[in-house]
Amino acid sequence: MSFFKKIMVLMFVLLLPVIFLYSYSYQTSVQVIQNEIEDSSIRQLNFFLSQVENTAAQLALHSITLSNESGEYGVREISQLDQISSYVARIKTRKTIEEKLLLFSSSSSWRNNISVYSPISNIALSTYPVIEYKLPELQEQLITKWIFEPKDNRSTEDRFSWYTTDPPSARNDLSTANLVVETSFSTDNLRNMLDDFMTNRKGNPFFYRNGFEPIMNRKGNPEHITELVRYFQDHQPVISGSHDQVMISGKPYMVSSVPSNALGWTLIDFVPLDEVLSPMYKSRNLFFSVIIVLIILGTAISFVLYRNVQMPIRELINNVQKLKRGDYSARLSNQPKNEFHFLFSRFNEMAAEIQELIEKVYAEKLRSREATLKQLQSQINPHFFYNCLFFIVSMSRLGENQAVEAMATNLGDYYRYTTRVEKQSSTLKEELGLVNNYLTIQQLRQQINYDIQIPPEMLDLPIPRLLLQPLVENAIIHGLEPLVGEGRITIYMEMSVSSINIVVEDNGVGMTDIQLKELRRTCSQPLTEEMGCGVWNVHQRLIYMYGDESGLLLDHSELGGVKAVLSMRRDVAVHV
Repeated sequence: MSFFKKIMVLMFVLLLPVIFLYSYSYQTSVQVIQNEIEDSSIRQLNFFLSQVENTAAQLALHSITLSNESGEYGVREISQLDQISSYVARIKTRKTIEEKLLLFSSSSSWRNNISVYSPISNIALSTYPVIEYKLPELQEQLITKWIFEPKDNRSTEDRFSWYTTDPPSARNDLSTANLVVETSFSTDNLRNMLDDFMTNRKGNPFFYRNGFEPIMNRKGNPEHITELVRYFQDHQPVISGSHDQVMISGKPYMVSSVPSNALGWTLIDFVPLDEVLSPMYKSRNLFFSVIIVLIILGTAISFVLYRNVQMPIRELINNVQKLKRGDYSARLSNQPKNEFHFLFSRFNEMAAEIQELIEKVYAEKLRSREATLKQLQSQINPHFFYNCLFFIVSMSRLGENQAVEAMATNLGDYYRYTTRVEKQSSTLKEELGLVNNYLTIQQLRQQINYDIQIPPEMLDLPIPRLLLQPLVENAIIHGLEPLVGEGRITIYMEMSVSSINIVVEDNGVGMTDIQLKELRRTCSQPLTEEMGCGVWNVHQRLIYMYGDESGLLLDHSELGGVKAVLSMRRDVAVHV
């Protein structure tokens, strides 16, 4: 991993824990605030509902008090009102009862109405502003409890009513009751209290009961309440003390509810979470804005480090790799105006010195190779020279002057070619002339036939001197001399896309697989005093001149002897 990548990873490693810890802290804070808002909302709803139920309980108590009142001009006198003989006394009693009903009604802060009805006398008195009061049809389960009644001919407003019978046992049969007392209050009282409840709050409270229109406040958003009511048609309101989050108009709202056992309705309030949590949202946005700024600054700093540190290091590494691959001309062209300037300058000086030293060593190596080639050439010539001298001496003693002349002529041509050591390269044509002289000399000594098949266009091919003669000499000495009968040597050329091969084959006694394997191994080993130097010299000179992919290849010949192949890289051979 590069230095720049490490810096980037380190920056993110430092930022990630901060982001994680803040996110955890933010979620915890939001959860605490939500819980506090939920608890506060429940407490406020419970307090508000207790006020509503206490006021309603006072009104219900009026009904019970009136149903139990007795004595002169008491409410119970309504059952005997038709039995009073005096008209004046009857009117006075009636007016007294009505005033008492108004007194009880005005004692409450709510606008309400109280009515009394006597099934015995069939007389009804009420504070309702109507000409004639009629008692509605009641069922047993609707007595002594608050019931919701929509507006009708008795009242133009929706209301809650409470009915009390005297005696209480008459609730099963109203015809046996002495008195029925009705207390009712308008839903406007609840709306007024909801409006006051909203004065210092962000909620939108209302009373809800399935199957009825909600009792809404006048300051909130009725559209949101309507949408929430539609939501409750498919989902029951949350139970008391719990909460739910509902999406209204695409925004989250926290919904709280408290059921009223007295009224039979549920007080529901919903608060927009975005407004309540807006300070937390601002803090969150500010934090992430700071994080983004830090990331941008960190990226900018990383880019500066990348440009002033990473790029010079990368350029330095690339040039070191060039030196490793053998390109000693590598130089650092960019010269930064910082600490790398000194390093780059010293690197260029070091590379220049290394290149100079390598060139000197290479020149010394070339001179060493040239000296080695001359030494190898001098090793080859005496070996052949001694054999020829012995032949001349032998023929001279026998009086074979023609053979001596032929030997001397070919030997002279041979040494005229081999003694020119100032020139280390030759052509294939000249090398073949030398081989022809050598084979002619050998024909004077024994029965040998030879065949040279080289394309004329390849005769000008440049090759090192004295490559073919040692192979021909080995073929004669080790292959043909032990052979009984006529010997044969064939020289021809094979070419491929990558190499040029000159093949020397003989029909001599040949070699076993083990001998061939040992000879191949010997050619690749350093020269020792125990081994012959002819074949080894040829192989090593080919490697010197044409590289490791060239060399001397040895194998069995189809003629019966050994097949020696001089393999030279084609791209190098044509430029030697």
